[in-house]
Amino acid sequence: MNDMLIHFISMPSALQIAAWASFGCLLAVLTHFLMRRLAPEHITEKQSDEVGVIIAVVGIFYGLIIAALLVRAISHFDNSMEIAEREAGLAASLYRMSAQGLPETNHKIQKGLQAYLDAVIHQEWRLQQQGEEVPVSSPQLGYLSKVLSAIHPAGHKEAEYLALAQDKLNELYVSRHARLFNQAMTIPWEIWTVSLIGEVLLVFFAWLMHVPSKGVHFFLTCAMAVSISIVLAIILIYDTPFYGDISVSPEPYQKALAAIRAGSLDL
Repeated sequence: MNDMLIHFISMPSALQIAAWASFGCLLAVLTHFLMRRLAPEHITEKQSDEVGVIIAVVGIFYGLIIAALLVRAISHFDNSMEIAEREAGLAASLYRMSAQGLPETNHKIQKGLQAYLDAVIHQEWRLQQQGEEVPVSSPQLGYLSKVLSAIHPAGHKEAEYLALAQDKLNELYVSRHARLFNQAMTIPWEIWTVSLIGEVLLVFFAWLMHVPSKGVHFFLTCAMAVSISIVLAIILIYDTPFYGDISVSPEPYQKALAAIRAGSLDL
């Protein structure tokens, strides 16, 4: 089940939206055939006003739930982007500090940071996009930790730069852990179940409405189901920020890596 979900959310966003829209249309069609047996047309015509009131009430509460989920998913996506930018920025800051205040070990730190950013871009990012587990530990950061711990400051200024560099490395560890943690979805399966049940209920009540034209009734119900499904698709896309074509970009890491390789202090 989990593999199927990962395969689905790794698809291009256009295909995901199309799949969700097809699901909404299929749901409307299946509910239509079910309602033809359970609720004949002459019964729904008498209860049309009451059904309209129920749809309005259910629709308001369901709309609030969907809006809350959409805000949460977008916030998750934005937070993941900020974490990636912060991690890349911390790597650049660590290099800048070593170049300015730790000249004797600057080459080793530059080498370790290049190896770390290269591993993030070409190995970890691919694993995250495929939904595979990325090790929390990093040999490259371990190497940097050993390099900094082996430094014996020659003076007060170098000791201050060493302390700042160690703080930056610790922050880099924290930012890395936050990125790996943010790969998971934030919306629980129970909430997704409630959302799908809400869509089914709205489609069910829509078929209980009496519309003189059967064609118009069918079109309106399908349009409502498709619209809800598309919104759910967008929520899923943004709540999985490291999957598919709409995802967090590794560009901040690429820029930091290029600058460190060039030996630029303007980061």
